[in-house]
Amino acid sequence: MSDAARPSEIPSPRARGRVLQAVNKTWPGFISGAVEGRARDLIEDDRYEEAADVLEMGVERFGAASVSQLLLAWCLHMAERQEAALEWAVPAVEEEPENADAHWLRANILFELGRADEAEESLWRAVELTPDNGRYYMQLAWYHYEDQEFTKTRELVEQALERASDDAWVQHTAGRIYDHHLRHRRAHAHYARALELDPDDAAVRDDLAELLQTRGRLSAGVRVAWETAQAAEREKADLDAGGEEAAVEPGAVGDAVAVDADEESLYEVTLRRWSWRWYEWALRAVLLLNVIDWIFPTPLAVAAVLSGVLVAVYAAGWIRSLFVLPPQCRRDLVGKGRRGHFAGALVRTLLVFGGIVLVLFGELNALQHLGILALIIGGYAEWYWRAAQISGRRVFGAGSEQ
Repeated sequence: MSDAARPSEIPSPRARGRVLQAVNKTWPGFISGAVEGRARDLIEDDRYEEAADVLEMGVERFGAASVSQLLLAWCLHMAERQEAALEWAVPAVEEEPENADAHWLRANILFELGRADEAEESLWRAVELTPDNGRYYMQLAWYHYEDQEFTKTRELVEQALERASDDAWVQHTAGRIYDHHLRHRRAHAHYARALELDPDDAAVRDDLAELLQTRGRLSAGVRVAWETAQAAEREKADLDAGGEEAAVEPGAVGDAVAVDADEESLYEVTLRRWSWRWYEWALRAVLLLNVIDWIFPTPLAVAAVLSGVLVAVYAAGWIRSLFVLPPQCRRDLVGKGRRGHFAGALVRTLLVFGGIVLVLFGELNALQHLGILALIIGGYAEWYWRAAQISGRRVFGAGSEQ
């Protein structure tokens, strides 16, 4: 499984348009004058904390009846003030029991508060009110994506896709769920469809880059990560060049820098994985040949052919994978700070192949083959430990690579 789906990263759809439309239907003038305009401007700039403050001031000045409780609950939810959001979401549901968006919002808030059972109940009520909404089904599927009983989750995913096959968020979340359950081929198809629907979504590109490397398409993963990093860099440059526009939205440039740093980090990881995964494939090959030679000792002529074919196939694959990379990526593989990693993986690969050639040409007894097997297992343990460091995970006490 790639690192795409993590329990703490619930991909809740951003529903500004839908919530505002729902508010407009039932609250055509939910706040009067400057308060309304100011709140909407802040919402458009994703400044939910400030928007919530403005709406709360409206409540204090004009009374609770002058403000859409649904909108205020949503702003508080987006501002990560979940307890306060629930205080407004509950009366919003009571006031508009047939409003599916009110039930949806309450479900999201409850889930953030760790009250998953209540959240699911509320979301099912939203589904009952709008049975054709694919996003609701997909969010239910996400609530269950870690369940051992994958059949139920898969049914919800398929129902969501049936109702919203052209929704990029639905396709992306379907990919994450299938990715988590190691259905990598299906996850790949959904990531690709999500990217087709929304080519500018960096999160989809990140997950696709991870999955491609998980599936062994190392160079394709590097290319996607590189393209994403380039797009993020261009966006940052455009914002930096925007001067006056950046001043209007204080958080815009800072957010762009953070996104750009994330994309550069992903690109760095995919570059390091490229050479490290090729080393792992060398370990796989020698493990297989050692077992074959152990069970069926190979004559000299057969050993020569096996060695030659193995080295030729591996070298051809390695060279082809290298040259399908964009020129910039090839330069970055051996760029400053990565030369040691690249050289280390290459030297290990050559040593592994050199060792197996000696095994094939020698006549080892069972105990010696067992010793070679132990060395290969040790090499795998080192590979796995280092791979965890590259990905930023902790395995056997390994910390994140800085």
